[in-house]
Amino acid sequence: MTLVSICIPTYNGTAFLDECLNSARAQTHRDLEILVVDDCSADDTVTVAQRHAQQDPRITVSRNLRNLGLVGNWNRCIELARGEWVKFFFQDDLLHPRCVELLLAEGINQGRPLVACDREFLFDDSIADDLRGTYLCNRQRINEFLAPGRGASAAQYARHIARLLQPNHVGEPTVTLIHRRAFADFGLFCADLAQLCDVEFWARVAGQAGIAYVPETLATFRVHAGGTSAANRASKVFRADTLDGLLLACRVLDEPVYAELRHHWAEAGLLEGMRRKRTDIANKARMGAAEIGNEPLGAHTVAQEYALFLTQHPQCRVGEFAHFRWRIRYAAYVARQRLAG
Repeated sequence: MTLVSICIPTYNGTAFLDECLNSARAQTHRDLEILVVDDCSADDTVTVAQRHAQQDPRITVSRNLRNLGLVGNWNRCIELARGEWVKFFFQDDLLHPRCVELLLAEGINQGRPLVACDREFLFDDSIADDLRGTYLCNRQRINEFLAPGRGASAAQYARHIARLLQPNHVGEPTVTLIHRRAFADFGLFCADLAQLCDVEFWARVAGQAGIAYVPETLATFRVHAGGTSAANRASKVFRADTLDGLLLACRVLDEPVYAELRHHWAEAGLLEGMRRKRTDIANKARMGAAEIGNEPLGAHTVAQEYALFLTQHPQCRVGEFAHFRWRIRYAAYVARQRLAG
């Protein structure tokens, strides 16, 4: 059988970790290692994981010496994993018992290094109806794109994301199975992105090697107020929505690792349009920093965060300070934020 590493990066995950680990242990594909890699939790996460490890020899618990952050811990999981395939599985989520079995069969059958499946959601009572609708619409869009052909070729995926680069066209890492060669060929997850780290990785891999898809609901993604995505939406709106988008556009248009993706865009006559979109995003970032620059964003104001971002990523200094429509849109954005506050 093929060894699969189920990687569970944890941080203060006591609330749902029992369910998560029981779900991993119940997989019908038995040739597994289950890695719990804890990022210096302050709760009983490690204790819960070690209790499961005493009951199941396939489980290994590792604790980082220092906090690596979300993406740093994902990459640490990859470093520790021994399997031919890596199955990311978040501490809040659930897997159907046949999830690994069916994803693995599809990946082997199609010869793709990235496989994904359909997922459903568990919303807690704090999640507003409009946000629930966003998740459900995203699920529908993914299935409309990937389900008919049980995936997409690299060229198909590249053309598809050229319409809208930022949305997640695959789903959360919990829905994926990734062959080790994807990391060898295309690198690890990008830690510079606050919210779009998985979106960027899917573009890097699927846009150059294609993706296989199982249109069955094999995973459950839990959406709750304590989740990482919720925290990013609450405290990093400008960084997650705008600066991440700019950095993503700059990376895919400039860096050598995306050469094949750009080739697909050029063949379809989309490359120049993508460069114009990058300029639009850069202008949006400038206008946002100008309009809401004094508002707090973590340890900095928005203006300070933008200046720090450009210092760290000088390749994002693109475009002209123009496009009056962004001023109008951001004035409307500020008005909505004030009304909401």
